[in-house]
Amino acid sequence: MKKMEFLNLLEKLHFPKDEYYVLSGASLVLRGIKDEASDLDLCISEELFNQIKDKFNLTEEKKNECGFYKINDNLEIVVDKKEDFKIEIGEKYNLEDLQTILDFKIKRNLPKDKKDIENIKRYLHQKSTSLSGQ
Repeated sequence: MKKMEFLNLLEKLHFPKDEYYVLSGASLVLRGIKDEASDLDLCISEELFNQIKDKFNLTEEKKNECGFYKINDNLEIVVDKKEDFKIEIGEKYNLEDLQTILDFKIKRNLPKDKKDIENIKRYLHQKSTSLSGQ
C-alpha cells in the first residue's frame, strides 16, 4: 500500500486521533521514509478497542501470534494502554516513535529490515542536522 491508500483507509475508520497511532511500516510510508508497506498496523487504546470490538467482531480467534487482531487484509490492530503509547504526535495522525521502530528492526535483524534501518538512520540524522542548524 502507498501513502494515499493509507490516508484513505485512516479517514474511513473515523477513529479518535488520541486513541490510536500508526505503527511500523505504514508510519514510515506516511513520513516519506518508505514508498510502500504491505498493510496498516495500528496500536489502539483499550478504550477504543472496547468501542469497536463488536463492530469488527474482534474475538480472541482473530488474534495472531504477535497479538494483533486482523480486521481485513489491509488492517491489523494491537491493543495497549494509552499511557504506554510510544508516539510522535502528528498534525493529523499520531505515528510510532521512530527510535522504537529502529530499535525493534535492529533487534529483529531480518533481511527485509536492512533497508528500513538504513533509511531510518538517514532520516533521523537529517532531522537532527536540520534541528541543530548545521
